[in-house]
Amino acid sequence: MASEKLFSEFPPVSTEEWTNLIQKDLKGADFEKKLVWETQEGFKIQPFYRKENLKGKEWLLSNLPGKFPYLRSTRKLTNDWSIRQDIDTPDLKTAKELAVEAIGNGVSALGLVLADVGSGRKGIQIKNEKDLAFLLEGLPLNEITLHFVAEEKSPELYSWLPRNKTLVGGLGYDPYRILVRQGHSGGHSPETLKPILTELAGKWKNFRALTVHSSTFRDSGSTIVQELAYTLALGSEYLFRLGELGVSPEVVNSQTIFQFTIGPDYFLEIAKFRAARTLWAEIFSSYSSDKGEASLPFIEAETARYNYGIYDLHNNILRGTTEAISAAIGGAEIINVLPFDHLLQPADSFSLRIARNVQLLLKHESYLDKVADPSSGSYYIETITDQITEQAWKLFTEVEKDGGFLECLKSGKIQTSILESRKKKEENYSTRKEIFLGTNQYPNSKDKIQNKDLNKNIKSSGIASSANELKVSALPEFFAGDAIEEIRMKTEDYETKNKTSVKVLLLPLGDLKMKKARAIFSLNFLGCAGFNVIDPGSYETSEEAISGIQKENPQMLVFCSSDEEVTSYVKEILPKLKSKPLVYVAGYPKEILSELESAGVNGFIHVRSNLLETLSDLQKRMGIQ
Repeated sequence: MASEKLFSEFPPVSTEEWTNLIQKDLKGADFEKKLVWETQEGFKIQPFYRKENLKGKEWLLSNLPGKFPYLRSTRKLTNDWSIRQDIDTPDLKTAKELAVEAIGNGVSALGLVLADVGSGRKGIQIKNEKDLAFLLEGLPLNEITLHFVAEEKSPELYSWLPRNKTLVGGLGYDPYRILVRQGHSGGHSPETLKPILTELAGKWKNFRALTVHSSTFRDSGSTIVQELAYTLALGSEYLFRLGELGVSPEVVNSQTIFQFTIGPDYFLEIAKFRAARTLWAEIFSSYSSDKGEASLPFIEAETARYNYGIYDLHNNILRGTTEAISAAIGGAEIINVLPFDHLLQPADSFSLRIARNVQLLLKHESYLDKVADPSSGSYYIETITDQITEQAWKLFTEVEKDGGFLECLKSGKIQTSILESRKKKEENYSTRKEIFLGTNQYPNSKDKIQNKDLNKNIKSSGIASSANELKVSALPEFFAGDAIEEIRMKTEDYETKNKTSVKVLLLPLGDLKMKKARAIFSLNFLGCAGFNVIDPGSYETSEEAISGIQKENPQMLVFCSSDEEVTSYVKEILPKLKSKPLVYVAGYPKEILSELESAGVNGFIHVRSNLLETLSDLQKRMGIQ
């Protein structure tokens, strides 16, 4: 019995047989259009993969965890990772209390976000060595790793570090990130990094000076392939520049953390982490012959700031959870789940607790930390790992051929490439080709932003200029919900200023199926602007609708009827109205558009409407902007 193979009595099923069965279920619909997904990177994802898809690439399955080129993790036996949390509240005392609480409840990597120009957050007000000493006093530094987000303040912060203690973690310094974000270097360069890096390598070998941030690109709108290629190109640039300054590649790598952003593309994100290790092993081998521990990439992961919204905040918990799972399965050494409300305000006790509990559940209930490389053997993930590796390597080599990361930054090639991707993302969110739940689809109309002093993209005067500094085109941060959220906040500001509610009354009339469907569509569509959309459920007659209009006195009406019925309702109702609200029709009946417009209809909302353009136009018509 023990020697019998599971399912041995079942005959094998070929790919052709599977495909034929799917085609039958599709009932003649196009297989490519229905089931094959084309990524923004330009390669196609099939609905299923089989062993034959890995023909000629068997090494993807045979490579062992902990073995060069580290496709299947840098660890041999487990998949354990450190749980990181960042503290960014401005008040020193509160920051310390939150840090102690986090450490006492499962956090093993503590991040301290300083008030600075580059982080885009308010941050802790650490102004001198005394403030830092107060914050660190009593923390179990022998039990946790300590990380900083200090951007341009990193060199100054380094001078404040307690030399009488042994630190493990990272300073978080990334001079080229400052250049990209600010548009000028302000005196930050590999030359300012070198003395810090070499001193740390000798004093605290496990406290890393350099962090290469992929968020520089991903939180500006890049694709996954761009993020991977440009991050590795930036890492290669540091190896080259610091090498010119006399620092060996082995020392540079031992002092480097790759901090990757985790976005919403679940399986692609898993594949990205696996591809990152393989590609870095290849890149590092060009600088060093060491294929052992000195070549290991140290990877930290952080949930994407751009993929968090400021409305319907609990959606961010779901986003952070799936992103954290991607990073865990992908084999990150440290994972940081950002608090669900961190774009609104500095994290408090509750939001930090929810964020760390996400990871505690992944460990103690899902056991994702128990098995090395949990995704191994999945033909789907192995195949897309290979595809992402190939695409990222192609882009990386193009950067190298053009002189490397810095030269491509100076020429604007990297910025142009990312801004093109960003424009495509903005278009997708505006047209709802990509759904951002709670913002461009199914909004919570009762949700309001009480405090407009948001903890995202904090405006500042920028870093000070310096003599002979580098200057490039800056890459600003990108947030998926930005454009729609700005429209919604304008509605709220208008209502507060005018002490009124922007009312939209739906007029569900006629055919039951059509009026319900179009009312639901209109409720979601117009709710994204923060309008008070009133759905009465149903009106049986035009007289009932007129009575409802007189009662609510809305600024806008939306007829929700079938194409065949809507004209008669428009002609029956509009002439009898004393007020003159905006009048829209849900749907786009091409044959009668001019007739409806002549009868007083101002516009149409439908599935092909550009959400952003339509809502912006409505606000202008209502005098909101």
